[in-house]
Amino acid sequence: MKAWVLKDMINYDAEKRVRTALVKSGGLAIEMVCYEPGQHTVTHHHPRQDEVFYIVEGKGTFTVGEERIAVEPSSVIFVAAHEPHGIVADADSRLVVLFAKGPGARFFDTPLNDAIAADGA
Repeated sequence: MKAWVLKDMINYDAEKRVRTALVKSGGLAIEMVCYEPGQHTVTHHHPRQDEVFYIVEGKGTFTVGEERIAVEPSSVIFVAAHEPHGIVADADSRLVVLFAKGPGARFFDTPLNDAIAADGA
């Protein structure tokens, strides 16, 4: 079993968003991402992974396909595999996002996912 207190794990960096892995298993990956105002994750997609995002704190905008969705604490976004998606923190708000995607780690070592990670997704 693993347990976390998310508020104790929040960490920001003025240079780039901060990703913290909580779970990386064959079936599931869970991470928390902390954004300073205006920081973002580039639009990308996962060929084999569905993803669910939960907004812990702050405000921002998700882009899923052609749709833009304003998010705030307690917002939940589901993104199916292959759907292009990205996020940006509002210019006046920090943003903390918890996300889970599956299947998990067995797909992390693919060239596509390596390229996404290198590009900041």
